[in-house]
Amino acid sequence: MSGPARLHDLFVTHEAISPGEYKARGEGLVIRYGYHLSPFGLALVMVTDRGLAGLAFADPGEEQAAFKDMSARWPNAAYVEDLSATAPYAARVFDPARWRAEEPLRVVLIGTDFQVRVWEALLKIPMGRARAYSDIATEIGRPSASRAVGAAVGANPLSFVVPCHRALGKSGALTGYHWGLTRKRAILGWEACQLQAIA
Repeated sequence: MSGPARLHDLFVTHEAISPGEYKARGEGLVIRYGYHLSPFGLALVMVTDRGLAGLAFADPGEEQAAFKDMSARWPNAAYVEDLSATAPYAARVFDPARWRAEEPLRVVLIGTDFQVRVWEALLKIPMGRARAYSDIATEIGRPSASRAVGAAVGANPLSFVVPCHRALGKSGALTGYHWGLTRKRAILGWEACQLQAIA
């Protein structure tokens, strides 16, 4: 599966790995990683030859916990710390001046078919907007699967890029966020500032 999507003004071209690749749990895959400063704290960036594969956040002293969480998703992959490979991705993701349609960010989605469908639905949520889990479930043709959608949102390996922070409870409440509700509020506030700067 592949196709373009727009995340606020950050244009993303994404593809999903095949079911066979997913079952291999990363076997034969080389993932390069590095830690970079971001507007939302330290970011763990993971890339493959096909594009950005992981983006997580870590509070001070929790870098190894973030790496353990992310690498457990693809336990058979080979991991190489390589700041030169990850720095260009970190710079693109967090610099609105570099969000251009002619330079889409390449992203590879590593998950089950259901997860990928949820993440693709998240990519369609524009900056400044939010969607309830139940709305996302309806959009992907699984209206009774709100809880499963919530689990897929929580498993999103590409924080900020795949905007799981824009998923809310049915009441509109800010519900759980894998990297903490304080960070979710910070991201939403940062996006609101970006919109005001554009207006």
